[in-house]
Parts: sequence; C-alpha cells; structure tokens
Amino acid sequence: MAKSIKYVYGELKFTIKEQFGHWYLDFYLPSGERQRGTTKLRATAENLKVIKRQVIPDIYEGLGKEPIGIEEEAKTWTLQDFAEEFFELQKTQIRPHTLERNIMHYNNHIAPYFGKRELGRITPLEIERWQNQLLQKYKHLTVQKFRSILFSIYDKALHNDLVLKNPLEKVTAPKVQNNIKIEEINPFTEKELNQIIEHANGYMKNFIKLMAATGMRPGEIIALKWSDIDFEKRTIKVERTRLRAKKGEDIVDGLTKIKSSNRFVDMLNATHDSLMAQLELTSNSEYIFLNQSNMPFYNHDIIGVNFRKILKQSGVKARPLYNLRHTFASQMISKGADITWVSKMLGHKDVSITLKIYTKFIQEDDETRLKKIAQMDKFMVKFDNSDDKNTDK
Repeated sequence: MAKSIKYVYGELKFTIKEQFGHWYLDFYLPSGERQRGTTKLRATAENLKVIKRQVIPDIYEGLGKEPIGIEEEAKTWTLQDFAEEFFELQKTQIRPHTLERNIMHYNNHIAPYFGKRELGRITPLEIERWQNQLLQKYKHLTVQKFRSILFSIYDKALHNDLVLKNPLEKVTAPKVQNNIKIEEINPFTEKELNQIIEHANGYMKNFIKLMAATGMRPGEIIALKWSDIDFEKRTIKVERTRLRAKKGEDIVDGLTKIKSSNRFVDMLNATHDSLMAQLELTSNSEYIFLNQSNMPFYNHDIIGVNFRKILKQSGVKARPLYNLRHTFASQMISKGADITWVSKMLGHKDVSITLKIYTKFIQEDDETRLKKIAQMDKFMVKFDNSDDKNTDK
C-alpha cells in the first residue's frame, strides 16, 4: 500500500505521496488551483526530511509568503524507545495478563535482536534471518506470535509517520498447519478422568469435576460467585473471568474472552454434584473457589500446578489443565450431543469454531448414520418419477 502523509506548512496543506518509488506532492494554491507532481526524490526517510525542510518551504516562499520556522525533528527512535511507548498505550486496550505476556515475549525474543536499532533501519532481510533463527528453537505457531508483536509495533509506528513502511509486510510469515491446534487437543478418557478424581481432594476435586462437566475456562471458574448459581433452574451464569494478578495485589475480574462467552451454562448432574460438594467448603464466601488461605485466587496458576501433581500421582499422562475443557467438548460431541448446544456451553462465537476444533470427535456407526439418512429423507422434496413429457425426441 502506497504511503501517504498529510503535512501542514503555514497556510498550505500538503499531501506527500509515495508513487513509483518517488515522493509526489499534492496541494492547493491559495487561489484554489490544484498542484500535483513529482519531487524526483526517491521515497526514503531522508528525502522525506528534505521535502519538509527544503522543498515545501521553497514552494511557500515562492508564493510570496514569509518563511516560517520549523521545529527540530523529534529524536531518532530506536525499536526499544517506541516499544515502550507502544506497550504503554496498550495498557488501556488489552487485558493486563495479555500485555504482561507480550512484554515478556518482546524482552526475550525481540529486544535482544533489534532493541537498540533505529526503528526505520531494520530491513526485511534482517527480519527473515531473525525468524529463521527462532524457527530452529520454537514451533511455527510460537514464532508467529513473536512476529505478531513486532508487526503490531511497526504498524503503530507507521500510523504515526515514524517509519515509511512496515518491514514485516515483505517477509512471509511462518506457515502454520491448520491441524496444529487440533493436535494440541488431547482430552482425557473416561477412565483417565476417574483416575484423576480418585487422586484429587478438597476444592481441586470439585474444580476438576466442574470443569470437565461444563467445559468452562479456568479463569471463568475461579471468578464464579455463588450468586451466579441457580440450583432451581440448574444454570450457571458466566459473565466474568479472573484477570491475572500477582500475590499481594487486589484480585481483578474482567469481561469474559468475547461477547459470546457471556452465557448460561446448563447444570448437568455431575455439575450439580461438584457444586454441592464445594458448597460445604465455601458456603459463607462470595466466591465459590478459594485458595488454602481462604482467599479468592489471584489467577489459576496454582490450580495448574496442583493439577500436574495430581496427574503424576494418578499415573495419567501429563497434559495442560485446559484439556479438561476439551474433554467436555469431545465427550459430548462423540456421544451425539447437539453441536449447537456444545458450542453455546463452551461460549464459542459460532458453531463453525466448535466444528473446526472438534470435528475429528464427531463419530457414528453405520446404524446411526443410516437412521439419520432415513430421517433426512422425510424432509427431502418428493420428485415426480414419471417420464418427462417434454423430453426432446
């Protein structure tokens, strides 16, 4: 996309455009006559300064106007300088734990390579070399996350006229296979789940049961209050998630991941039982799940740690806590539950997301499939099987 910069000098408003590798000027004279043409200067950052400091002032003075003073250009930005500004702006735009993670990725994987470099002098070739080095250590999906952070920093710099182009636009992103996310989904079998439950106790047993019976996200569960539970209607209201906080800080509840994540989760028997068991532990508390100090969880990290210990004790293959959510979805879908209902329980934006993630768990035997075909036949239009009288002879 061609670069276009708005620039005001005195009474004139200029548009400086990049076309065919050169800078072009587009402006109107005080008489209203439009002026357009090339400066014959190549479209570089240095020549942009020449246009602002020399070409445009000469045009202005040539119209009989008094030249005006130009403030010195702002400091030369390094990537590190602008990254700090970028992350500061992001404080009001993304969740605290997401910002914290992005800053960590930047500090570990971007700053060591480019942090001290001038923002406008990092080339696509250098970006490609950086990507290739990272690909020797990390998965394509992981490198793509690092790249996304750097791309966003440059995109913001581009919109603030600090660089002429985003160098990442000329570098092909690492290819991510469509099935990578699917491969990371490794739900627990019914046998494994029972083994896990046998080795869990207290709030951890109830947490595991609840997550496996609802498919709720860990952050949503630790943010649940007893006021969200309706035992009579057998529903759980999900409208917040626990944002990442550190020990000693106030806990912070925020909006769920996306708008569709605000939902009512149906209370299955296993869900009801796990909540009733937890009620005996925290009935006097606002929040359903409390840590060992009888305080709300700052985040779900300790639950993940405890879960790994339980897996080790039970002899079940180690997997992230999030696979309990996948276990709910895969179990329901493989046993024939309505995909729309499963999607709503999970809080997905639409059914297509659920299908994309869990299609491989949709299985049915021939008998079930033939019954469905017979059922669909009832709704199919009935064609007239008589000979077509209008057939050409």
